[in-house]
Amino acid sequence: MKQLENIMKIEIKQISYIVDVLRSANIPLGCFYIIAPENACSGEVNISDWDEVWQYGTNEQKTPAWLQDGVAPQCGVNNLYDIPNKSGRAYIPDNEPQGFVESHSIDNYKWVFTKLKNGQDGYVNPRK
Repeated sequence: MKQLENIMKIEIKQISYIVDVLRSANIPLGCFYIIAPENACSGEVNISDWDEVWQYGTNEQKTPAWLQDGVAPQCGVNNLYDIPNKSGRAYIPDNEPQGFVESHSIDNYKWVFTKLKNGQDGYVNPRK
């Protein structure tokens, strides 16, 4: 378990380092899409660094336990406030595959691009 903790710390530090390097080079960060993160509430996002920040996954408060992501149990990223068209969480729709593994599999997140409409939380604007 200690080895896994060390790997997670390295990954978090690498992401943080990459963001710091891009920011120091005055490179706009654009949009940050966080899909089925593990233990997301142990970290935070500076919303002002990004155009948009969305976290996608199961709702740990409302989704029945047997449908939740069992690979990477969900919790909200700190500082991820619900700001319409800017940041928040988008949850797996009821009619999409859900379960211990299904709620974590990237293959089951096509709904982000096919089901969400402009104005809905988590909508991804097409590139121009």
